[in-house]
Amino acid sequence: MYVCPSCIYEKKFRKMMNTPEEQIKTQLERQIINLVQIGWRGRIIKIGYDEAEKALKKGKKGFLIIAEDIAERTKRNILRIKNVEYFQIFNKLQLGSFIGKREVGIIFVPETKFGLKLKSLIAQYTELKRR
Repeated sequence: MYVCPSCIYEKKFRKMMNTPEEQIKTQLERQIINLVQIGWRGRIIKIGYDEAEKALKKGKKGFLIIAEDIAERTKRNILRIKNVEYFQIFNKLQLGSFIGKREVGIIFVPETKFGLKLKSLIAQYTELKRR
């Protein structure tokens, strides 16, 4: 029996709409974590202030994931290099635990298909978090 891909998507969408908002938020969080882990293992993303600074100075396009508990001075310094889009989610310990490090304050994600997918998930997550 053939089932069209759009029908499967609609079923998944309806299933997501029937679940409570908290479950959707945790699913998005899990997807974000998985993509960050994949990006780290594939050496797609750059971790830390120095690596992000190098990438921005080289003129690479992308966005930053900044920990919520990062120092204001560090945040101001990295954003002064280049006016770049950023998302402030999770804390340093959480970001570090996703990739097997102790603490991570800044993650640079280049603007590739991978980066755009991660960006859309983070945007959805932050929108749900604001509500």
